[in-house]
Amino acid sequence: MLPEAVKMTAERQRYKGIRRRGPSRIGRRGLRASSLTTARIVVLSIWLAGCASVQQAPEDAESSAAATTADSGPAAGRNDPRHLGKPYVVVVSFDGFRHDYMEMFDTPNFDRVAAEGARADGLIPVFPSLTFPAHYSIATGMYPGSHGLVANTFYDREFDRFYSLSDRETVEDGRWYGGEPIWVTAEKQGMVSAAFYFVGTEADVQGIRPSRWKRFDPIIPNEVRVDTVLTWLSLPDEQRPHLVSLYFAEADYAGHRFGPGDGPELAGAVEQVDQALGRLLDGLDELPHGDRVFVLLVSDHGMGNVRPDGHYALDEIADLSGARLTSGGNVGILFVEEGEERIEELRAQLDAGMPNAEVYRSHEAPARLHLNGHPRFGDLVVVPEEGYTVGIGPRRGSSRGMHGWDPRFRSMHGIFLVKGPGIDPGTRLPRLEGVDIYPFMARVLGLEPAEGIEGDPGALAALPRR
Repeated sequence: MLPEAVKMTAERQRYKGIRRRGPSRIGRRGLRASSLTTARIVVLSIWLAGCASVQQAPEDAESSAAATTADSGPAAGRNDPRHLGKPYVVVVSFDGFRHDYMEMFDTPNFDRVAAEGARADGLIPVFPSLTFPAHYSIATGMYPGSHGLVANTFYDREFDRFYSLSDRETVEDGRWYGGEPIWVTAEKQGMVSAAFYFVGTEADVQGIRPSRWKRFDPIIPNEVRVDTVLTWLSLPDEQRPHLVSLYFAEADYAGHRFGPGDGPELAGAVEQVDQALGRLLDGLDELPHGDRVFVLLVSDHGMGNVRPDGHYALDEIADLSGARLTSGGNVGILFVEEGEERIEELRAQLDAGMPNAEVYRSHEAPARLHLNGHPRFGDLVVVPEEGYTVGIGPRRGSSRGMHGWDPRFRSMHGIFLVKGPGIDPGTRLPRLEGVDIYPFMARVLGLEPAEGIEGDPGALAALPRR
């Protein structure tokens, strides 16, 4: 199965349930403030009480996404006094939300952020444009060839082990994660952070997690995710997180299953996340310190169409003896155990058999891919053209939409919107890269950025205007 398959399977039950129930209207902009507050309390009470109408996470709190691990970072859940007057940053990720969905569908709450703040013409993801590498690059300001999360599933020779987004042990093991994500930067400098999902927040990166974080569980309703974030932002000043992350996946699942066209299924998924955003914005407006909050809307990647006849079975093209494909789909990573001559022989065979793909030695790939010779990219990297996939044997699954391809393809681009104090309404920005977001967040929060970031501090230097 392609690397996204595990996540798609996990989201399927939730997405089908949404379609059966119909879209929630709780998050509409016109909801009265008192009703919103009451609804938030009711939803949280039902969730915490374990009402049978809400699917439950595992009862063991240590393995449950419903359980918050609190005071786990160096800030120990309390802000250093020097941070108390600083702004707040809420970064919201909409997995698989392509750059043009706001034009394709009715998105009143995304439009609301664009009208009140700034919108970029697109967010250019890293290569490969997959969920885990792209999210972690947003968090660290580094490319996968530097931070080491090179795919959703990949192999490490030194560990002699696979990392996988579906393997809880590896996901929470900080040894797999290089660089310094923004929440670690914050915690190390005495600023409280919190995460209702974001790649890397579950791991002890440098031995550090956010003060408050959740183990990923796709069945937790969007309303609960939003209301929990609003509850965190209502804590007393000393405990209130200044950096908060939030994640929604409906657009990604629908894009995979039905393709990135303008069909009703994708439209419904976009409506769901737009309503969740509206609920968040309405709640932030109620906070007495809401005018000090920066809201950043991002997506890790876009979505492209899969060619029905566009699959390369590598074992039918070349002799793979002594070689192992450790990542397939929209990028192929091969480890070859028989020396330089065998690597070159295999590269030539694969290159000759795939007219719609490029095969690179990992240390000789084009600079624009930023592989940086990282050993987890193996010995050979296969980069297919948009629409094409690679693997062992025939393509598995029936996805009509995919991502992971070279970010030079416009379909892989996501979104970046931001509103907050000092940002002129209706500002339009050129495209920027996902790695450019870390230096912006660090600057807004008044944090000293980590060394080694590769994002451009000048990309968003004009924001905010004070």
